[in-house]
Amino acid sequence: MSGFKSDFLRTLDERGFIHQISDPEGLDAACLKGPITGYIGFDATASSLHAGSLIQIMMLHWMQQTGHRPISLMGGGTSMIGDPSFKDEARKLLSVDDVARNIAGIRKVFEKYLSYGDGPTGALMIDNADWLLKLNYVEFLRDVGRHFSVNRMLS
Repeated sequence: MSGFKSDFLRTLDERGFIHQISDPEGLDAACLKGPITGYIGFDATASSLHAGSLIQIMMLHWMQQTGHRPISLMGGGTSMIGDPSFKDEARKLLSVDDVARNIAGIRKVFEKYLSYGDGPTGALMIDNADWLLKLNYVEFLRDVGRHFSVNRMLS
């Protein structure tokens, strides 16, 4: 039996989504005050998502179903840098068109679980390319960053 008062956290807890949580009382109180907005980021390096993303998608689904606003944040800009998971190979650089196709494919998956719209609980899909491309961040990382591993850049 869940000790949460908000529909959102109670639903997540009852469905086994919560293992650990920071300030559960504060988050529960915020959810009770009115709609909150939450986001989860997804790579756009492929035209579909890995099965492991289903838990995050379902969390966004339950967020919306219980009266809150979910945002699916697409990594269109960061996906153009290349997938750093293949550490021994050169990163595959994706074009703007490749990333746009991938995001369109991923959106079809999201539309099965989320209702996109302008209302207070309407889901949003936002692409970080919208601001990263204006900063020339992607261009810089494609030109300079490809010479360094992610671990090296973070150290």
